[in-house]
Amino acid sequence: MTLGHDARRGLSARARPACDLAGYALGGLLGAASGLRRGKAVHPMGAVHQAELVTWGDPGPASGAELLAQVGSHSALVRFSRSLGLPRPLPDLLGMSLRVLDPYGPGRHQDLLMVTSVDAPVLHHLFLPASDVQRRPYSSSLPYRAGAERFVVGALPLPGSPRPDGCDELERLDRAAGTGSLAFHLAAAPRWGRFHRLAELRVGRRLPDEADALRFNPWNTGGGLEPAGILNRLRDYAYPISQRAWAATGPDGAQQAAEREVARLTAERELARPAAGRAGRKP
Repeated sequence: MTLGHDARRGLSARARPACDLAGYALGGLLGAASGLRRGKAVHPMGAVHQAELVTWGDPGPASGAELLAQVGSHSALVRFSRSLGLPRPLPDLLGMSLRVLDPYGPGRHQDLLMVTSVDAPVLHHLFLPASDVQRRPYSSSLPYRAGAERFVVGALPLPGSPRPDGCDELERLDRAAGTGSLAFHLAAAPRWGRFHRLAELRVGRRLPDEADALRFNPWNTGGGLEPAGILNRLRDYAYPISQRAWAATGPDGAQQAAEREVARLTAERELARPAAGRAGRKP
């Protein structure tokens, strides 16, 4: 697909050149950062875990989103990372990137990118640092649209999830996931409201290090759910440009190796779609 295709959709002929200019400028900045880092411009190091998303069919403000409006159970991947790469033990903006596998058909994934924030009206557009992956709520910050509704997507730590000790947030995450009881609530919030819980995200075992090079993009979306607003339009340029710079300057074939690793695990049914009978209901 042409770079910026989704960004230009719905814009007038007069507005498209300005969108192109801003998008390529932002992409150039992130591409330069990727080149300097020889990797991802932001969220440089993290860990990818197997996951399962169980939707309850109670989508609240996201009622126009096919994935979130129906009861179901979906295989997923979730990546936790430090956004800025600040040295530990300093807190950082922690990221959660979720990929729901094939909800709209083979190879048609849903990506949701979120950063530590707060569960409060308007304030869920802000980023806040944290020192542990279960310390704060996560928010997409930028809005999504489904039907006539606009909202941000978030993930909320569950108070009852295990919180073992560890040297850093990724080691604690690995130990918590190893218990089989680590979970978050996926949620959506209108601009003037708090998060409405609409699904449970169950985090499983950590995948091999090769999977950390997976490429996430908010424009991997469908089923009536799409990013909204000008800043999200610019991401349609920025993410592919940054990822191309990362591929050119980083370890040879890292992105392709990540995709192959996930494909191998899928073929071995380690990431097979859960049986429909396991679909849960809202607690």
